[in-house]
Amino acid sequence: MMPDKVYKIAVLGAGPGGYVAAIRAAQRGFSVCLIEKDALGGECLNWGCIPTKAMLESAHIFARLKHARDLGIAAEKITFDFEQCQRRKTAVVEQMKKGILFLLKKHGVDIVYGRGKFLDKNSLDVDGRKVRFEYCVIATGAHSAELPDISFKEEEGIISHRGLLSLSDTPKSLLVIGGGVIGCEFADLFNCLGTEVTIVESAGQILLQEDAEAVRLLALDFKKRGISVHTSARVEAIRRGPSGCFDVTLSNGIKAKAEKILLSVGRVSNAAECGAAEVGIALDKGGIRVNEYMQTSCPNIYAIGDVVGKAFLAHVASREGIVAVEHINGNTFGINYAQVPRCIYTSLQLAGAGVTEKQALAEERKIKIGKSPFSASAKAVIGNQPQGFVKLIADSGNDVIIGGSVCGPEATEIIHEICLAIREKITVTELGHLIHAHPTLSESIMEAAEAANGTAIHVSS
Repeated sequence: MMPDKVYKIAVLGAGPGGYVAAIRAAQRGFSVCLIEKDALGGECLNWGCIPTKAMLESAHIFARLKHARDLGIAAEKITFDFEQCQRRKTAVVEQMKKGILFLLKKHGVDIVYGRGKFLDKNSLDVDGRKVRFEYCVIATGAHSAELPDISFKEEEGIISHRGLLSLSDTPKSLLVIGGGVIGCEFADLFNCLGTEVTIVESAGQILLQEDAEAVRLLALDFKKRGISVHTSARVEAIRRGPSGCFDVTLSNGIKAKAEKILLSVGRVSNAAECGAAEVGIALDKGGIRVNEYMQTSCPNIYAIGDVVGKAFLAHVASREGIVAVEHINGNTFGINYAQVPRCIYTSLQLAGAGVTEKQALAEERKIKIGKSPFSASAKAVIGNQPQGFVKLIADSGNDVIIGGSVCGPEATEIIHEICLAIREKITVTELGHLIHAHPTLSESIMEAAEAANGTAIHVSS
């Protein structure tokens, strides 16, 4: 990096939004500086999505092998090597980081490591080095939230997801405060490994943004597997017992013991750490205020991803990065957030897009619903995973699909057909006419579309 160089675009943060924005900017012929305080890939790659899913993959295979007798596999005395699981997780992360570094170098992106803070609307201080730019994209992410009366005490055992990912062994018991995506995925993971797990959620259901019927099915699966779920409940007291475990009292009177406590109550934008407000960038309650093109109140400065405080999803951050750079390049298109997939990688997977049934009814929209259970899917039965369903929500006036939920095997993979239907305003009739290969899990989407019209073959109306 030459000290007097003025970059066309400086990108602050190298997570899934930042590095994608940097590469797209380089593809458009711009000079680009990518600034990162920690590691390429940001929270998602190093401490979030990727390491979590790597560990879940190991845990799910372990759990399935223990119950594979129905498939003709008699596996006895199977053990789980937690240290090897951790080594594999780290190897996956390192492989992905090397891939990102290769792509950045290939596209000629300058990488500067350090903490960036605005000096003015055209320059940043990065640990004493000045980076000048015409445009800047803020992609500094978010951090784990705390509760007013419960904060992280990593050394004592009240930990974040980062702490849980860094354990050297499985805890005998785990209390999860917060029944969102992170909380449910970690509860699922450690239950598969034999940990006694309790979830405490203050709302009336876990995974509040998802289809209520799908969540009830997941909660039932949790219960069958021994995971205790307490909704409409709060932690009232935590004290260290004589055995070294935590004694926890809940607002519903339940008392629980836990070797570790995962505090997982949401994410908070990192808007403050880069000094955005000090140079006149307007903030909202949740983060940095942007328009549909991710442009802040300072026209040459954009913000994307978790720092905006909207979706808190890696794939949304990546798309927002492309939208921002393309706007700088003169191409004006935004994001249809209704088409964004929401995915939960528990043993019984959940995925959704668009409005849920409850949301549609709350908005007094006239809808029609099509549903197909996986018990009617030959592929799901073959895989010994007949739990769950596909549900489609359509506007009853024009039959256009406005939402959908999948609960069951590979839900996080097959949701994208529903996302495309929402994006392209496809009707249930059109989707029902699409020929799907047999036997596949995706057939259930076709059946759900036909069910909305009362014409499904394998679903009783």
